[in-house]
Amino acid sequence: MADIRALLQLTEQLRQQARQQHQRRLLLLSGEAAWGRQLAQAIVLALALPKQERLWVGEPYRDIECFPNRQAKTRLGSECQLLIYDAHSGFDPDSFGAVSGTLCGGGVLLLLAPALVQWPEFDDPEYQRLLVALSQRGQIKGRFFRHFLSELRRAEGVLIYSQGEVLPTLDESVDLPILRSAPNAPYLTEDQQRAVAAIHHVLTGHRRRPLVITSDRGRGKSGALGLAAGQLLAGGGVQRILLSAPSRDSVESVFRQALSLLPDSTLTGSSLRWQGAELQFVAPDQLLAQRPEAELLLVDEAAAIPVALLQEMLEHYSRVVFASTVHGYEGSGRGFAIRFQHYLEDHAPGWQALQLKQPIRWAENDPLEQLVFAALCMDAEVAAIDDLGALTVEACQVRAVDRDELLEQPRLLRELFGLLVNAHYRTTPNDLRNLLDGPNLTVYVIEASGYVVGVLLLAHEGGFDETLALHIQQGRRRPRGHLLSQTLSYQLGLRAGAQLKSARVMRIAIHPELQRRGLGAELLRAVTERCMAEGAALLGASFAASEALLQFWQQQGLDPVCLGVGRESSSGAHSVLLLRPLNDAGRMLHQQAQQRGQRIFLAQLAGPLQDLEAELALCLLLKMPDLPLPVFDGQDLLELQNFAEHQRGYELTLHALQPLVRWGLINHAVLLSEAQQQLLFYRVLQQRSAEKCVQLCGYSGRKALLKAMRETVRVLLNLFFECQC
Repeated sequence: MADIRALLQLTEQLRQQARQQHQRRLLLLSGEAAWGRQLAQAIVLALALPKQERLWVGEPYRDIECFPNRQAKTRLGSECQLLIYDAHSGFDPDSFGAVSGTLCGGGVLLLLAPALVQWPEFDDPEYQRLLVALSQRGQIKGRFFRHFLSELRRAEGVLIYSQGEVLPTLDESVDLPILRSAPNAPYLTEDQQRAVAAIHHVLTGHRRRPLVITSDRGRGKSGALGLAAGQLLAGGGVQRILLSAPSRDSVESVFRQALSLLPDSTLTGSSLRWQGAELQFVAPDQLLAQRPEAELLLVDEAAAIPVALLQEMLEHYSRVVFASTVHGYEGSGRGFAIRFQHYLEDHAPGWQALQLKQPIRWAENDPLEQLVFAALCMDAEVAAIDDLGALTVEACQVRAVDRDELLEQPRLLRELFGLLVNAHYRTTPNDLRNLLDGPNLTVYVIEASGYVVGVLLLAHEGGFDETLALHIQQGRRRPRGHLLSQTLSYQLGLRAGAQLKSARVMRIAIHPELQRRGLGAELLRAVTERCMAEGAALLGASFAASEALLQFWQQQGLDPVCLGVGRESSSGAHSVLLLRPLNDAGRMLHQQAQQRGQRIFLAQLAGPLQDLEAELALCLLLKMPDLPLPVFDGQDLLELQNFAEHQRGYELTLHALQPLVRWGLINHAVLLSEAQQQLLFYRVLQQRSAEKCVQLCGYSGRKALLKAMRETVRVLLNLFFECQC
């Protein structure tokens, strides 16, 4: 065992340097697990810090309180002076990024890891989450750890002590940062004080001039929302402020800051009340469904909410503040910053932007923050390319990337991951690990002049034997990483969906300044050809359904076959699965999937899909296979005619109206007006009440609604008789 006293002395010197500079430092203990844990325990005991000022992430060790990776996010909002991250227990990039933010300026991170030369081959316990069905641990090549070690070795503020080697010495020549004086309480930085003033101005200034606050993590944006809300409620004149975010947990710090200014207030669940005024949390989907009244709307972590929902919020509420992390372990706001701000320029030209730069918990240029950003690619950006206007599809090349190449060319990795971050609000550090090590993944890029302008991640699925495919169909097994196969086999009841080999587009992203030029179509075309050559029966994709995305994918030959019944709380959208057959077996399964999916979809419209928007539903109906001519007996036709031409009741005719309307909307929607389509959809397929249909369709009352129904059914009956001839 090394001289523990010398290690303790080095740790104390490291802490002193960190305190002097109000930054954080990292000490890596590289070697056997027992060796590293014993040294870490000695440091914990020697420092004698209160329990709340230290955090050990990993397996329980002796009498020291530890937290597993899966509970790391429960520590958000807390602070510590000593952080021990035990990578022997498993390295979770999301967890590591999250807990690193709890370490304050002047603190030290102890990273316990295997011997550096062995770490890439280490059988990491967290690999269980990375593996998919039919894959083996030997297929994981440790590329993420090789990337992480590369960044670790070049980082400043890092000391590496390897078992059996000489204890390192501390570099005393590090320049001290320029520390800024803190403003008056309750503000922690001048940036935060400016942000609170700007939020006040949104309420008191001109309407329709939203404020967008962006920052890296740890700059106090959520605190600014809470301080402003507390001040506005305390000042009177404001009765209700709404707060929205992807989850209630993510706005805990907002409530905490507001509560600090309103000591006599009560916080119950999602509502803080003070003298008749209220700060209320409402999830994005509920906010847009219920549209409660309020003087001010605060939206935190806006990057994690689809831009379409943010636009709806902006249309309904005249005084709105959007706040978002630009780089963070839970996802990136770069795509939000680009896409949403373009929309603001067109629809809210008086909008204001404010960026918070001053860190709160540590000084600027903190070495640990820089390491975490670089190692987890949190700050990855799309390529900056000159002369984009002249770029054409013909000048681009598509290729599959050998993932070892991503380690040899860091710029390639950052450009590729930057595109994924920009395009998808949920891209996290765990996605970086999957990109580098996912066992069933192939990475394709489209390049121009040596720069990555598009990327596609393809998951290889299916190929289960008959027994396992049967268990999947029966719902007894849910194979990890095989979304397409499981959906076809379990949800649609098609066992062959699990047996045939398929390929699923997990992500596709095109450079934001090069979209709508055919690059995505060219990338997908080349990948489709590769899949056909490799013997895949089907190509598929699953995403949050929208009319624009459905149009893009159908143009590439993929048809919708299954819509999820539940909505995602953050996006408020249903997921849709699309398929394209690539061989004869795939064509047979594709046809069966369309037919099964159509029957299930139509049956669910009056049940779990009763709140599905007409625009999206009609878009899906138009893309479904034509239905055969309905079979009616003479009595059915008489009743339909009596409804259309005379005074027969709607409820008495529903049994015959349903097959007629299904056939009409799927086969002949183009012959109906948009108003007629929506009326038939809401009233007959979703079976909404007459009162609700009057509201949704804009009729003056029930009589006007029934009159329009009779006229529209008359049109469908005439079509039916024409097709019979």
